[in-house]
Amino acid sequence: MQHVPLFPTPVSMYELPGMGEINRELTERLVSESESAPSDRRSNVGGWHSGTDLHMRQEPCYRTLIDTIVARVRETSEFIARDAGRKLPPLAYRTHAWAMVMRNGDYTLPHDHAEVHWATVYYPDAGDADEKAHPDSGLLGLVDPRHGGRPIPGLDFVGQTFFARPASGRLLVFPGWLLHYVNAYRGTRPRVAISCNVIFTLAGS
Repeated sequence: MQHVPLFPTPVSMYELPGMGEINRELTERLVSESESAPSDRRSNVGGWHSGTDLHMRQEPCYRTLIDTIVARVRETSEFIARDAGRKLPPLAYRTHAWAMVMRNGDYTLPHDHAEVHWATVYYPDAGDADEKAHPDSGLLGLVDPRHGGRPIPGLDFVGQTFFARPASGRLLVFPGWLLHYVNAYRGTRPRVAISCNVIFTLAGS
């Protein structure tokens, strides 16, 4: 018998070391900006959504984070290629990044970033929600893209949602087409997340 796991959805979770000072600076800058600049309205219900220019900001904290995210996305892509017995061609990349500052009760609606190869979210400060009192607070829901199947009793492997728990210094990488949302955040300290989309192109093209 040969078992073939078809149609996998690659998701990577990284804990980024040595980011303490950068996380503090990013949090301070973004929370301050959220108190003075108007919010974009996208998938967010409540919360502050920055402009989509973080990838162009020249402060070292932003440059270091974007470079680190791209390196981890490359690592994920190379791992998938090696696992399939392939090698990636030389690639260039484009990024597009923004921040979200959530306060108590804020959440996001289901959405995707289908126009990009990879979507990422990084948490400089995951907030202070009491996980015992609010176990679902701020969870990132990644929705199984397969729909309409009749579940087998005891083998409900279609239509499930995977929940990723935010943590300060944690980076998640997933395909841009993957539907996702964020549960309502329940905490007293602002929760700061930075999203960055990554598109690869052939180098020199």
